[in-house]
Amino acid sequence: MGSPLIGSFQTRVNLNNPWGVAGDFASANPRATALTPDSGALIAGPGGVTVGKFAWIAPDGRTVNSFGESGVAPSGFIHRNQQGLLTQYLQAAGSVIPPGFAVTLMVAGDFLANNAGTSSSTVGEAIYALYADGSVLPGVGSLPVVPSGITATLGSTNTGALGATFTASAHAGDNTRIDVTAVTGLISIGDTVGNVTGIAGNQTIVSQDSGGTTGGAGTYVLSGTNTASAVTCTCFGNVVKITASTGLVSVGESIASAAIGFPAGATVTGIVSGGGVATAGVYTISVRGTSYVASAAGMTTFGTVLDVTAVTGTLAVGMPITATGGIPAGASIAGFISGTYGGVGLYSLNIPGTAYTASGTIVITAQGIITKFTAKSVAAVGELVQISTQGN
Repeated sequence: MGSPLIGSFQTRVNLNNPWGVAGDFASANPRATALTPDSGALIAGPGGVTVGKFAWIAPDGRTVNSFGESGVAPSGFIHRNQQGLLTQYLQAAGSVIPPGFAVTLMVAGDFLANNAGTSSSTVGEAIYALYADGSVLPGVGSLPVVPSGITATLGSTNTGALGATFTASAHAGDNTRIDVTAVTGLISIGDTVGNVTGIAGNQTIVSQDSGGTTGGAGTYVLSGTNTASAVTCTCFGNVVKITASTGLVSVGESIASAAIGFPAGATVTGIVSGGGVATAGVYTISVRGTSYVASAAGMTTFGTVLDVTAVTGTLAVGMPITATGGIPAGASIAGFISGTYGGVGLYSLNIPGTAYTASGTIVITAQGIITKFTAKSVAAVGELVQISTQGN
């Protein structure tokens, strides 16, 4: 019987003491920890690491990740003693070591781990580590079947505009407003208005008072006063209007563009309108632009959303992938977003891409790698199995 907690309140009483928890030592036999290049500690990587699973030390010799690259054996096993940390309000239990916290990585010993495979373990069976998340798999038969062909796109390439150009005149009877005509682009609340005759620099668009189209011709309120008279103005801010797109623009993606005016290091923070695969739309970005951009081709986005358009076989969460372009080493399928699970649809990666990757073939690599641990007990799927380096 288990003893789950809701909040911090016990809801069950065990008739017998539980055998243990994933990550526990399974014996008092000798055990050993991984060494660091100096006296410093190993540190959990950006995604954190999970107790009771295998992990990999990054090339810097200090960062520990819960995922690995094809062909590289895990650096060790994360045991449970004084390593987890509860970070959520009223959280009763947890097994994640947050990013930046010290990690003790075990390279030898006897431990308990969850059987994350597809069949029961047998005594003496080799233990495999899943590249995607360090899960413990007894026997090569536990590794997921590799699909034979996948076509996918990471991110998008677009033609987009930042801000607008228009003709402005002071509104009759109110010098905090301007009447706007001949708009090219999109005027957005918060945009900075360029310094022109009659409008002092660094004023912003506060609101739109009138006009049949949002962001088009109409009357706008400025943050200051003006004496404009049919002057040509530009405005720009943190709203991008994409007029042509190939791929998929997703919230959270990074933006890259050579166009002057687009900010460096910006990310997509929201969808104002439109959006979707190969669809024009209006988006907000995290960093304000520096000047009006009428239309810029080649603006790319990239992040963790993979748009899979063809699958031969069955795709599954946890599968490591490789591809040319911006899909980094160590990438794997972290989650299913929409579509048909296992087939065509949107999937998330465990680590962000580094550049837009046009539609092409990605390869599912071997799912996991043999470790120096073996199973020392019989355990059904989901149950605790004893794993050990003793006698290997």
